[in-house]
Amino acid sequence: MVAAPWLLVFVPASAATSAFGVALPLLILFTLHSGVVEVALATTLYNSALIPAAFLWGVVCDRLQLRAPLVLLNYLGFSMVFLVLALTLSLPTLLLAYAAYGLVAPSSAAASNLLILERFPPEHRPMAFSSFQELSTLGGVAGILIGFTWVILHPEPSALPGLLYLTLGLALASALGVVLFVHDPPRRLTRQAILRHPESLVSRLFTSIPFFPHRPAPGFWARASRWLRQEATHEIPLILVAVFLFNTASNLFNTSYVPYLQAIGLTSAAIFLVNLSNNSAQVMVYPFSGPACQRDGGERAVVGATGVRAIGYAATGLLAILPLVWLSGGAALGANLVIFGVLGGAIALYGTASSLLLFRSMQRQRAGGLLGFNSALGGLAAVLGSAASGVVSVHFGFAVTFLLSLGVMAVSVPIWVAARKAWKTRHPKGAQETFYPSGP
Repeated sequence: MVAAPWLLVFVPASAATSAFGVALPLLILFTLHSGVVEVALATTLYNSALIPAAFLWGVVCDRLQLRAPLVLLNYLGFSMVFLVLALTLSLPTLLLAYAAYGLVAPSSAAASNLLILERFPPEHRPMAFSSFQELSTLGGVAGILIGFTWVILHPEPSALPGLLYLTLGLALASALGVVLFVHDPPRRLTRQAILRHPESLVSRLFTSIPFFPHRPAPGFWARASRWLRQEATHEIPLILVAVFLFNTASNLFNTSYVPYLQAIGLTSAAIFLVNLSNNSAQVMVYPFSGPACQRDGGERAVVGATGVRAIGYAATGLLAILPLVWLSGGAALGANLVIFGVLGGAIALYGTASSLLLFRSMQRQRAGGLLGFNSALGGLAAVLGSAASGVVSVHFGFAVTFLLSLGVMAVSVPIWVAARKAWKTRHPKGAQETFYPSGP
């Protein structure tokens, strides 16, 4: 059940961005006949643009108190990127367009979240954020299905840019929906309000776009460094390190994964199908991720999900080592459908658990500074991971990249365990009572 009909306007745009996310490396590999270095370069430019853009759009959101106009700008910006690439596809154009995509992507992240906080009464907000997240994930699955259908009907690589016209239409459909059905409420909140609601924070952090609740004050980095030294044996620095390692490993793996699939002979349709398994698993696991975190606040869930991701990377690395005669045709597709599906289920559980653990730790800390620091580390991990992925893959091969991802991910597991022990040491009684507030 949808909390409000106007939330449906987010579905077409989610489908568009999901389809485009898969299509972009395929355009580089199949249509432009480039390789993993170019895929890594595009991803690095995108991730580099996200960090300053997230900060600037957050300031705009608070100062101008705009909601629906920023969401509309986001969808129109996406539409322009899709149109430019569809009309003038080349590697330089694609690199510049993807960087521009990264600059406009954060424009609606805080605005859409605040719209829900402002338009729903407190008792309805949990259901509203649940609907928002479920519609976004369902939109992502729909986008993969649209892309899969397109490449099945038009298998030639030269026809792949035509998919961009479909993503253009989807983005414009959401833009029209915003104009017709989404309006700014009279009561406005600041981004700080997101920190006080666990459902809101989880939804915001799920976007993988950096979140800076306020501008860093003068001397922020010096104070952050001093705070980290003081808190070195407590759970928060351990959580920050674990999240950084998780994000670095994920970007190492994901950047080279589609080029690897192409290298072992999978078609663009098969690659869309592999991504569909990942998105579908997220849709199936996400509704159970909240209940799975309730018993111990997500501590076991985050360790288990991280371990599953590490096992998935290990399996992919071992498959990449095998001679291609053992991994060809249907065997290659089947193996990657299973592995990437499992990885998708793990990320859905991890996203909920890690976000809620951050929320719990923020109860007695400066939440804005903590999340800003975490987002800065996340952005750094994305840039370093994507850049290193291309370099390692081209010089040492995909197997080394995936096994390196395994190593980085595996290191984060004992750090999560240490964070759990540190929390229990500091809060031996009543630790879980602060995890889920009595009301939004």
